[in-house]
Amino acid sequence: MNGVDLLDVFATPIVVLGLDGVDDLNDALTATLLQESERVVGLSRSNVGAWHSVTDLMSRPGPMFAELTELITDAGRLGLIEMARRSGARVWPDYRLGIQAWAMVVNPGDYLVPHDHADAHLSGVYYVDAGDADQELHPESGLLAFMDPRGGLATVPGMELFPSTFTVEPFTGVVVMFPSFLTHYVHPYRGTRPRVSVSFNIRAEPIPPTPLDRS
Repeated sequence: MNGVDLLDVFATPIVVLGLDGVDDLNDALTATLLQESERVVGLSRSNVGAWHSVTDLMSRPGPMFAELTELITDAGRLGLIEMARRSGARVWPDYRLGIQAWAMVVNPGDYLVPHDHADAHLSGVYYVDAGDADQELHPESGLLAFMDPRGGLATVPGMELFPSTFTVEPFTGVVVMFPSFLTHYVHPYRGTRPRVSVSFNIRAEPIPPTPLDRS
């Protein structure tokens, strides 16, 4: 035997991006979205008990939502480039991003059932206020869980080669991005302060190069 090669194939990338200098934006978004959740009936999607806003955050007026739009747009571009770089994929010079975003307010006991966003290319969540759950007392509280997209994997007894789920612990000011086909859910939240987040879908379209001026 001359050696052993191990090839990691069909990997599914998840980008976790921590942001700095967003405290004022987070405070403003939290106050606005909590007030809205108390006076506006939310949508019913994958959420159980949680408040789901309409999907118009990217088109709302005002500097707060303009800053949020810039944040998600920049994060989306970075996420796409990082996924391409890690996989060795060819990157088009420039992309137009179509983004749809909505707010979620999760109260104690609320959770999200397994779902995906397969009509988009990239999905993500920005944690405006990740809440105050005691992770030592409730280690699964509010965890964002991803399900293995391959399915039908036979397990090896006594050896967890292929875990069926992967979890990410949310933190305030963090963006988590992933391919939209990836099924995910959120464990019941056990904090006392509402968790506020912004979820989004991205579709990326290549921008054709500008023809050279031949005059």
